[in-house]
Amino acid sequence: MPRSDWRRPPLQQLDPSIRRIRMTVSYHGAHYSGWQRQYNALTVVQVLEETVKAMIGEEVEIVGSGRTDSGVHALGQVCHMDIRNQKVKAEKFALALNRLLPPDIRILESSETGNTFHARYTAMARMYRYYFKREQDMTAFDQSLVAKVKRFPALELLNGYASCIQGTHDFTTFTASGDVSSSRWRDIYESYWRMETDRWGKQLLTYTICGNAFLYKMVRSLVGSMMDFAEIGMPVQEFSSILASKDRHKVGRTAQACGLYLYKISYDENEYAWFEEKHDE
Repeated sequence: MPRSDWRRPPLQQLDPSIRRIRMTVSYHGAHYSGWQRQYNALTVVQVLEETVKAMIGEEVEIVGSGRTDSGVHALGQVCHMDIRNQKVKAEKFALALNRLLPPDIRILESSETGNTFHARYTAMARMYRYYFKREQDMTAFDQSLVAKVKRFPALELLNGYASCIQGTHDFTTFTASGDVSSSRWRDIYESYWRMETDRWGKQLLTYTICGNAFLYKMVRSLVGSMMDFAEIGMPVQEFSSILASKDRHKVGRTAQACGLYLYKISYDENEYAWFEEKHDE
């Protein structure tokens, strides 16, 4: 779909006394009930906001590029906060906050930005990666960080399904109940499976997907379904038909949260411009 149809609200001007600080965050999601604040559970953003308050004595609202569910990890979540504090240099927030945060949340970088940047509304692409290991290759360090399977399905068949996902589609079929999005059409720029090797020399089956945005549990539903369908040898054309059916009853399982990582957020308007140009042809 053209970017003009993304329905993003206009950015608000910042008060001259306000600074906007951008941060890139990694976290071990198994220890938290997701990114977004909740009334009855500990979340990543709650810990971040409380730590910033302890550091500068100021209540802040931290806005992320998007939400991650309970148990989902992040290597490159991007967020911002608007503060009145004028003393702390922007690049020092990463170092100072990491001294106060628990070790399962790390600020990778921090910088000053302006009202032309918004962690959510100026994001151009979001990339997720999912990791599987065979049961026989699991180490003591993989618990809650990698999903476990008995065997790997055929890579060629998995990539056949993955190719169907690229492009612009209505992803109702792979959207969990509870999604409140007004539209379930999404642009998917990249979708592929690869065999990789972890730092212990063990095989990792990885899935990478990158798009303009994602629906509730969409990635985990896609991953679990592709793995189930490849196990029984479902033809690629049948997978394509299931995607087009918009029938939630036709999907496979939803993959575990532990294997999913929010890998990267792109704010580069040119990185996937080819997709927009292709759409306009």
